[in-house]
Amino acid sequence: MPYYPPRYEPEPEKNPRGKAIRWTILLLSAALVIYGGVRLGLYLSELKAVQKTTEEFRAYAAEPPANTEAAPQERKAETTSAPAAPQAEAAPLRTEKLPAVEYPNGYALVPRIQKLREKGKYIIGWITLDELDEPVVYRDNMYFLTHDASGNHNKNGAIFMDEGTSLLTQPYTILLYGHNMKSGAMFGNLRKYEDFSYNYKHRTFQFDTLYEEGKYIIFSVANVCLTPGKTRFVSLSGLQSSEREVRKKALDDLVRIRRYDTLTDVNEEDQILLLITCVGDDDERLIVAARRLREGEKEDQLQMK
Repeated sequence: MPYYPPRYEPEPEKNPRGKAIRWTILLLSAALVIYGGVRLGLYLSELKAVQKTTEEFRAYAAEPPANTEAAPQERKAETTSAPAAPQAEAAPLRTEKLPAVEYPNGYALVPRIQKLREKGKYIIGWITLDELDEPVVYRDNMYFLTHDASGNHNKNGAIFMDEGTSLLTQPYTILLYGHNMKSGAMFGNLRKYEDFSYNYKHRTFQFDTLYEEGKYIIFSVANVCLTPGKTRFVSLSGLQSSEREVRKKALDDLVRIRRYDTLTDVNEEDQILLLITCVGDDDERLIVAARRLREGEKEDQLQMK
């Protein structure tokens, strides 16, 4: 009896709904990939933009002045846009106040910062710390969270001075804020200072304001809690206080909770600079705290041999 092979007949689709689900998943996956690519492109674009802004400011400051005539170097304090401190409440009796300290050169403007203000009206200083080389701006504590130093919208933001800081006399405390960017932009590289050996190699840096140039040395690297009563709480308002004992208490707290002994001392009469950035917890900040080199201190004596 002859053999007849069976005819091939395609099986009917058993589950048309499953096929639709697979296509939906495929389309959603493709959409997510496209969305992620767009977000990454925007992120890289904004990072390049903020880097370009900094490079332009740096190049502008290095250019020789167009006018060879000497520009006036003296200004009255009230004619500058340096923020004035808010009026403090009357101090209790017997509370010793730290004395106001005048600038050694009066209100002579630092030439580089004065020149930069022609291009960026909000620039109040410049910080150079290892890989960080950025202008410091002042306006309020919100604007530069989403704008670069030129005032252009940028998620990287800019490094800005606390709005309550006064430069009418030498400030005992200056607070600088910047985003903790994964790219390392702004204050993203402050995380490196959590390592003792890294800090020791890079523990001095330059910070100049409108009225003075300054060299600073780091004395504390700490994760600080902002809620009173908690173990790692440090009062930022206490650090800004002109009352000697209040300031001393806040400084002692900042030293007490530092990650390691930095081999650098500090007292309430020192000028201090706080570099502040967010970490994982909304109630927590990473603070790299430095004091200005004292009269007679030499940088080469402080650096690792």
